[in-house]
Amino acid sequence: MKKFFAFQVLIALVIGALIGHFFPELGQALRPVGDAFIHLIKMIVVPIVFTTIVIGSSGGGSMKKMGSLGLKTIIWFEFITTLILGIGLLLANTLKPGAGLNMSHLAKNDIAPLNEGVSKVVDFKTMLVNIIPSNIVDAMAKSDLLAVIFFAILFGVAAGAIGKASEPAIKFMESVAKIMFKLTQMVMVTAPIGVLALMAASVGQFGIALLVPMAKLIGVVYLGLAIVIFGLFPLIAWFLKISYFKLFRMIWDLFLIAFSTTSTETILPQLMSRMEAYGCSKRVVSFVIPSGLSLNCDGSTLYLSVCSIFLAQAFGIPMDFGQQLILMGVLVATSKGIAAVPSGSLVVLLATASAVGLPAEGVAIIAGIDRVLDMARTACNTPGHVLACIVVSKWEKEFRQQEWVNTQTEQSSIRQA
Repeated sequence: MKKFFAFQVLIALVIGALIGHFFPELGQALRPVGDAFIHLIKMIVVPIVFTTIVIGSSGGGSMKKMGSLGLKTIIWFEFITTLILGIGLLLANTLKPGAGLNMSHLAKNDIAPLNEGVSKVVDFKTMLVNIIPSNIVDAMAKSDLLAVIFFAILFGVAAGAIGKASEPAIKFMESVAKIMFKLTQMVMVTAPIGVLALMAASVGQFGIALLVPMAKLIGVVYLGLAIVIFGLFPLIAWFLKISYFKLFRMIWDLFLIAFSTTSTETILPQLMSRMEAYGCSKRVVSFVIPSGLSLNCDGSTLYLSVCSIFLAQAFGIPMDFGQQLILMGVLVATSKGIAAVPSGSLVVLLATASAVGLPAEGVAIIAGIDRVLDMARTACNTPGHVLACIVVSKWEKEFRQQEWVNTQTEQSSIRQA
């Protein structure tokens, strides 16, 4: 079903491009349909961001029960997320996939306030004051996501601190989150229509050359994921005295399954059993990998950082070093928990774009190539989960790799005999 939906969106992208190219006036006339789709997505962002961040920052009780294991797991997730965000931002700034693509007229009604919002981000003192909402209801109504995120984190931490007394509130948040996940599925049913309309309007206005930066974006994301998988992860493994490429060969088939299905859940049982066989303790495996499904999405992290800068470049919105540091901070918060949402990366990208003042219209255009990007970013999560398991197992002193080595040696000897 997911593959069929992705195929529909891709076909809609192509049809929209053809309409815009051959019938530019008709393409531009479809703009209101695309705007309606953007409004549908914006409608679900604030409640999803608020509920998932509250649930995540409260720990849902599990972090407290797991003690040091939960704390060490979260520390590792945050550390690796920050490194990968840095790689994504470096690549996007160096290769500039959105440079030369002037899409500012696509957000002609909003571009002035957006630029004002971005300029405010430069002033750290003003930003630090304005991030604290004087009225959280007003902040939600205005979709002031930086303020919403700040309040959600504090609310979640406070809920976690009072323990059982917060259970009714957390259960309510979980219920609302589930409803919003379902609503997201309902909204995304309209994605092919929205993508067709937005692509037709964009190509009708800017020409078929619009597709060239999209191909460049795919190339930059795939390059970044290759650097993470075959550069960053092996380097970390070398420090840990782990043979990364032997480990990678052990999960190669699972890597390919994740790539083709765009789902880590399909390989979860096999991944957990292999990590136990490799030497990680059952206690660590049963906690780190399931929690990593929503908290340790390495591929999605790189995708989000590259796409955010792509949007800024495509709409001609300059972002200096200070603004990009704030962007990283927002991504660290918004990328946690929302990965469980269907088409979650697009929702996170939209939430992040809205928080730092980037136009939402570009996110809908990216939706057309999301399936191609989703395959690689999901596959990247597989070695990321494996590495997290080993790191936390070693940290907890519960790693028994020698047992796995002995087993492999025995099996090799049997085969030779």
